Amino acid sequence: MATSSSAPGALFVTQYYRPEWIGSGPYCGDMAEWLNAHSIDVRVVTGRPHYPSDAVFADYRSGARDEEIVDGVPVTRLSNRILTGGGAMRRMMTGAGFLARGLFELARGRVRRREFVVSLCPSILTVTLGIAMTKRRGRHVAVIHDIESGLAEGLGIMGGGLLLSVLRWVERVALNRTDLVLVLSENMRIQLEERDVTTPIQVLPIWIDTDAIYPCRKEGARPLTVLYSGNFGKKQALWQILDVAALLQRAGSDIRLVLRGEGREADALMEAARALNLHNVEFRPLLPPERLNEALAEGDIHLVPQNPQGADFAVPSKIFAIMAAGRPFIATAEPGSLLARMAEETGAFACVPPNDPESFAATLLTLARDMELCATLGARGRAYVLERHAKPKVLRDFALALHGR
Repeated sequence: MATSSSAPGALFVTQYYRPEWIGSGPYCGDMAEWLNAHSIDVRVVTGRPHYPSDAVFADYRSGARDEEIVDGVPVTRLSNRILTGGGAMRRMMTGAGFLARGLFELARGRVRRREFVVSLCPSILTVTLGIAMTKRRGRHVAVIHDIESGLAEGLGIMGGGLLLSVLRWVERVALNRTDLVLVLSENMRIQLEERDVTTPIQVLPIWIDTDAIYPCRKEGARPLTVLYSGNFGKKQALWQILDVAALLQRAGSDIRLVLRGEGREADALMEAARALNLHNVEFRPLLPPERLNEALAEGDIHLVPQNPQGADFAVPSKIFAIMAAGRPFIATAEPGSLLARMAEETGAFACVPPNDPESFAATLLTLARDMELCATLGARGRAYVLERHAKPKVLRDFALALHGR
């Protein structure tokens, strides 16, 4: 799909895209489809879908679908290599492979530079590719979901030294060569400014489709179900849930904890649950996107644990879906953090200190004994997302920001 050098519209550059149904893939899909539906010619350059696993989806492995139309948007997929295992080096090398393949396709004309480019980062190397794909005097907007160097340092997946310094330098140089940076929170804006990013930075919050996700009755009877759903990674610090489960089991509670998802920490978590002889924890796969509302309704109470060292560098986007579904949740968050401030502002969920399973379990038991309180929290969350995070409002703001308004 070589594009005309004079073609109007926007080029999206992202490692993740539909049909990936969690993470950045659906987020990028929403952005591209919104602009495409509002008379902007959008094309996407992305990788072959795989997230959250390390294996490319079966239908895409042969490359036969490297050029396709997805929900009305033309998509070019790059055959970048996905390295297995965890660690910052693996993530950087996967990003470097995407960058290298993108530069190769640009050099041979399969992809051409555009006047207007949007790049999406969990990997700063995607922003670097976006720079290369922007025509001279064109406009390049970077959408930042994770501050990669902050997460790497905070979660201890890179250590200190030369590699971390190089990553910080690449972030600073790349972002300062864009025209606008969009971040998910005020905390992230402050963190980038402290890293000497001088490009204008605006906050564009996560959006949620409040028509597709809405409060509905849970199917089936008790016992009460407490749910975590999403990626099983270091950033989520899911071992905290296992500690809570152990406390509840010893107390004789009939609360059931369901962990629904997959990711690099999945095997270790399941092994730890077996070692602790936990009978109240169940691991399940993710449900497909069309069953998301059903999946959210299953949880009477949701859990949002996170590693406190990464809290200022990313936003757990699942909280907005939980609130849209009218469900209460408990998050782990330090005082003054994004989630702690949001809990105070909305009154829609509870926060407990990280790494404190006794407090986590006590708060969970308090909610479990008061379904009226749970309903009140859920209603507050629903009202909050309708006001601040409804998809049409945020995507209109996104379109205005892209054009410098």
